[in-house]
Amino acid sequence: MMDRPAGLTPDQQALAETVRGYCRTRCTEDIQRGPGARFPIGFWTGLADLGIFALAMPSEEGGAGEIVAASIELGRAAAPGPVAATFFAAHALPEDRSGALVAGAELVSLGVPPLMPWAAVAEVFIEWAGDGAWLARQVGEVEPEDTLGNEPWGRVSVDRERLLDRVPAAADLFHLAVAGYAVGAGRRVLDTAVDHARSREQFGRNIGSFQAVAHPLVNAALELEASEKLAIVAARAVDTASANGAGLAAAARLSASRAAMSAAFAAHQTLGAIGYTVEGPIGHVTQRIRQITLLTDADSGLGERVLTAFSAER
Repeated sequence: MMDRPAGLTPDQQALAETVRGYCRTRCTEDIQRGPGARFPIGFWTGLADLGIFALAMPSEEGGAGEIVAASIELGRAAAPGPVAATFFAAHALPEDRSGALVAGAELVSLGVPPLMPWAAVAEVFIEWAGDGAWLARQVGEVEPEDTLGNEPWGRVSVDRERLLDRVPAAADLFHLAVAGYAVGAGRRVLDTAVDHARSREQFGRNIGSFQAVAHPLVNAALELEASEKLAIVAARAVDTASANGAGLAAAARLSASRAAMSAAFAAHQTLGAIGYTVEGPIGHVTQRIRQITLLTDADSGLGERVLTAFSAER
């Protein structure tokens, strides 16, 4: 389908390394965990200063490949915030309304009311249903809701104000950002589990030498590798306006979500009880994985989109 191998370009690799370096220095100081933790606005505006969210703007030079590269590193860092939703909004909103979002000065809540992601801290609301999305106005107060991944969701009423353009293309970027983030988060928990398997001893041997431990880790690694390649191929198809770009983007998200959950299960099996504690090395990351891999009403047609796209090729 593609002439080049499914790998990041040198420019995309450089972008990934920049995001990785930024997250390595800022995540430990800015990101807080647990219920009631304040949103790390300094970390978020720092990402914006790097130009990450501007990658999705139609007038900028970035594209889907760059978004996947950045999202993988953000997932590896378990970075908080409406990452994929901001890419969606940056592409779908008119430029006179997206400036504050891509600058990190505002946060977006994207979803199907009344239960909206990140609503408790958002200034911009976008209702997204199927192939349509509307810039919306908040009506009344937000009723906060606890979530598995400690994201500040909330119940809120909104009034539609403006029908947005470029929604299908924005949806492709959203799905690819979720796919990249899921791959990165899956790699983080899997790397942690592998390190544990190499150092933890039972019966005088490293537990990684036991097939019951090693095989699930290897299988999870292969799933993540395949999902990453699919996300890169899908991004290339979207960037080149390929006819099956939308189908590949949806397939990449579904594949990466499943692979990340497989990595989470394998990691928990390897680490045992310590893996389930919030203070442990992977508990907060696997909660985030589970949160982002849940399909909402707006995503209910992903499977049908994949089937339609590839049935048409026959």
